[in-house]
Amino acid sequence: MLKLLIPLLIFFASVCSAEAIYQFDNEVDEARFKAFINEMRCPTCQSQNLAGSDAMISQDLRRDIYEQIKEGRSDKEITDHMVARYGDYILYRPPLTPATLALWLMPAVLLVIAIIVIILMIRRRRAEQLEQPLNPDEQEALNRLLNTNSSTNKRQGSSDE
Repeated sequence: MLKLLIPLLIFFASVCSAEAIYQFDNEVDEARFKAFINEMRCPTCQSQNLAGSDAMISQDLRRDIYEQIKEGRSDKEITDHMVARYGDYILYRPPLTPATLALWLMPAVLLVIAIIVIILMIRRRRAEQLEQPLNPDEQEALNRLLNTNSSTNKRQGSSDE
C-alpha cells in the first residue's frame, strides 16, 4: 500500500505545481521576466498579478512575455505590446494620462477631504463643550472656588498695604 501511495503523491504534487519553468540565458532576463509578471495584472482575475494567477490567460501572457524577452525586445516594447492588447488595466501602475488622472489624484483628494472633516468635527465639539451651561453642582463648585480665591486676594491685598 505504501509503495503505491508514494508514487501517487509524487504524481499529484507534480500536477498541482504545473507552473511552467522558464529557462533564461542570464539572470538579467530572468529578473526582467519576474518584474513583468509581478507588475502586470491578470485580465480575468480581480487584483491578481500574472505571477499569482492560475488562469489560462495568465499562463498565455507569461509565455508571451517569456518569448518577447527571448526575442530581445526592450521593456518598453513589451509593455507597449501588452497595453495595446489589454489597455492600461493590465498595469498595476498605469501612466499619468487624462484618462487615469482621477486614479492618481483621488487618494490625495480623499485624504484632504478627510482631514478637513476631522478638523471641522473637532472644532464643533469644542464649541459645543464651551457653550454648554454648567449644571447646578458645577456652578456651586465654581462659586466656592471664586469666593475662596477672592477672599485670598483681599487678604493678600490688605497685608501688602
